[in-house]
Amino acid sequence: MTWQDKVIIVTGGGGGIGRAVAHRFAAQGGKVVVVNRTASKAEMVAKEIEETGGYAVAMSADVAVEADVKKVVEATLERFGKIDVLVNNAAVCPQIRLTEMSLEQWNQVITNNLTSVFLFCREVIPSMVQAGGGAIVNVSSVHAVATLDGYSAYSASKAGIAALTRAIALDYARQNIRVNTVLPGAVQTPMLESSVKNLDTPREEIMKQWNEAQPIGRVGQPEEIASVVMFAASPDNSFMTGSTLTADGGMTADL
Repeated sequence: MTWQDKVIIVTGGGGGIGRAVAHRFAAQGGKVVVVNRTASKAEMVAKEIEETGGYAVAMSADVAVEADVKKVVEATLERFGKIDVLVNNAAVCPQIRLTEMSLEQWNQVITNNLTSVFLFCREVIPSMVQAGGGAIVNVSSVHAVATLDGYSAYSASKAGIAALTRAIALDYARQNIRVNTVLPGAVQTPMLESSVKNLDTPREEIMKQWNEAQPIGRVGQPEEIASVVMFAASPDNSFMTGSTLTADGGMTADL
């Protein structure tokens, strides 16, 4: 499958899984719009892609802000005339127990992780319908099905993404728009590194524990999740919509 001249929006593209997704699509000829709240991170990834012969543009946006989402979609359509693939990947993951969480903190997680998916899908889908189809991949998490202490808002938002994905898929299946979700497990990303930094145990010991806790014997790499995202978006995967693809090294299969 070649992605030559296909236009792909990747939110949270400034690092981790989003960065790997952007690189993977660009390496296959796609024109990638790297969206990130921090402009410098989006610009860095776009520059990396261009230096390796790919095509990318950086756009700064807060994915939880309606006006920012509209701005990204309008700018993409103005520049390229279409959007073939949308990858909703942006997320925040504070670790706060329910009774210690303020309403503001709860809303921050829900708006960044779940409302952002609604906003981007709502803005992108009309252009996909007009073009005769498209693909949307929403990056959720294994926290949608099993979670840990301190992840109430995060797990709720990620479970919401999986449910929202199914609903959108049914709404637009007849318009040739496929919508699927990917559930990564423990992946070596800045988000995982941040959670390690917040613990008293040395990083090396924590990472050893993380690796040993995975049935496959190690945490995943962003590029491995990017491969699953690309599969979900691919026209070669034309009969799959409303589905959930789990890439967690066997984590949720383990009793």
